[in-house]
Amino acid sequence: MNNQDKIILDLCGGTGSWSKYYKDNGYDVRVITLPDYDVCSYEPPKNVYGILAAPPCTMFSIARNDKTAREPRDLRKGMEIVNACLRIIHTCLYENFRYGDNGLQFWALENPASGYLKRFLGKPAMIFEPYEYGEPYTKKTALWGEFKEPIKNVVKPREFEHNCGARDFVSCVEHFADLKQIPEGYLEKTGLSKRTVLRSMTPLGFAKAFYEANK
Repeated sequence: MNNQDKIILDLCGGTGSWSKYYKDNGYDVRVITLPDYDVCSYEPPKNVYGILAAPPCTMFSIARNDKTAREPRDLRKGMEIVNACLRIIHTCLYENFRYGDNGLQFWALENPASGYLKRFLGKPAMIFEPYEYGEPYTKKTALWGEFKEPIKNVVKPREFEHNCGARDFVSCVEHFADLKQIPEGYLEKTGLSKRTVLRSMTPLGFAKAFYEANK
């Protein structure tokens, strides 16, 4: 099977940063994200090769515990999108059991490791930090699913402290994100702020390592 015949679904994929290396290597990448696509009504095609899912963490984030949050936590609303992603994944997995293991080869769903999604999905398959894949910031992220764990290339945070200062290490995600990942017109199309988009983008170092482990 050639790469062009391998369908990769990037659910709630935003800018497509997680699926970037699949697209760069000729896979049939389909970014299913608002405003063009809604995972809650999306029906997957046959013979999907891999699924990457990044449902919004808005309702699961511990930051929402802040009493100044503009919108109350609504876990039901948050789980609607997570369940929509799982429905798509389960549909593709069902094909494997029905027609053989020539379909879905891997799937992964990500969310912040410190959030509340683990209360619903259980223990994640792995937890990683961007700096473990060469990116100069911290953002502990959990992954659930069936996939080959990407090899870590651990770089200690202190090696990057001269760039932004130890106290400001977390916010470096906004300073070191690759701005080229944001497609032209994306901010205007979605109405999202640059800060929101940058903080939600998958670290390129991890995205590349995940691709190498799950081609």
